[in-house]
Amino acid sequence: MRSVGSLPTRSTPSKTGDDVSEEQKQRTILFFTRLKLIYGKRFLMQWPDAETLRKARREWAGQVSRYSWAELERALEITKQALVDGDPDFYWPDIGRILGVARARTRAAHRVFQRALPEGEGVKRARLEAGRQGMAQIRQLMGGGHAG
Repeated sequence: MRSVGSLPTRSTPSKTGDDVSEEQKQRTILFFTRLKLIYGKRFLMQWPDAETLRKARREWAGQVSRYSWAELERALEITKQALVDGDPDFYWPDIGRILGVARARTRAAHRVFQRALPEGEGVKRARLEAGRQGMAQIRQLMGGGHAG
């Protein structure tokens, strides 16, 4: 028996020689079940039968079980939102990418930023003038007769 947190849990030896606790198994099964609900047909295309799914769960159980259920739930919610937003990185169920989201608790790529205030008219005019001057310099360097 091993202990997870303060609770002792039974370990079940797998065919690969890894010890996987019942809690780890349940967390991994729940994670893959949520993926199936989120991805539907794409999930079934990737893992078309029970044997393939069982092997995938066994392969990823160690990494999935490193995260709390709250972290996994947050990563799955971000994944769902990325799907809704049409993010091509999340079109297929990619376990490594999703676990990367769980790991990246504070990364800017996964936070929503408030929109900046619109720029003022003075900034717009200054940018337009800088662009005109830059184009005039390019035309002059290229030998163009029109510099204004």
